[in-house]
Amino acid sequence: MLTEEESEIRGIMFGDGSLSRTERSVQIAITGNKFDDEIYLLRHVRPLFHGVFGLELTSRYRRGENTMDLYRYSKEVALTLQSWGMPIGLKKLENLILKLAVEGRSFIRGVFDTDGSVYRKYGPYAQIQFKTVSKNLMSFIRDKLTKLGLHPTRIRPDETKHRFLLCRQKEVETFFRLVKPSNPKHLERLKRIRLSIP
Repeated sequence: MLTEEESEIRGIMFGDGSLSRTERSVQIAITGNKFDDEIYLLRHVRPLFHGVFGLELTSRYRRGENTMDLYRYSKEVALTLQSWGMPIGLKKLENLILKLAVEGRSFIRGVFDTDGSVYRKYGPYAQIQFKTVSKNLMSFIRDKLTKLGLHPTRIRPDETKHRFLLCRQKEVETFFRLVKPSNPKHLERLKRIRLSIP
């Protein structure tokens, strides 16, 4: 079974990560919005990778885009991530396989911080959304949340993806308390919704 930190990294990679083979190595990259995700990537993801792998990720800002990456070349670390179920090359989300047992809350945190969202239902009421191409991944996360005593909606198709929600207000708070999201944008978004700030 993966440790809490390893489980979170696997969730991050399944969310917004990629492994790309080069002539002599493999590039590990995590992509985010340079405005919304910069603090999270630099202050949380980078130290997390350094702590687990001793790997110092470099930041890169794409010119003319709102996108940034943390990246590094390391065949050794990439092969470890591959052994956890992360493919090298094109990431076909529908085929993602959880090869090793994870610490559920940490894995969910990694996926949610990179690929989840908090949005206003109406007034001060918030909803949490998980949405991805992989129905298997959605089923896995939904099952873990159910075992934590939460009541997510059924998984529904949404264009090319699958999604489910957490709508009960007490359970939104419970999710934040149990999963402990690390991306400040989610914490700030929930705060603004609760205070009815647009």
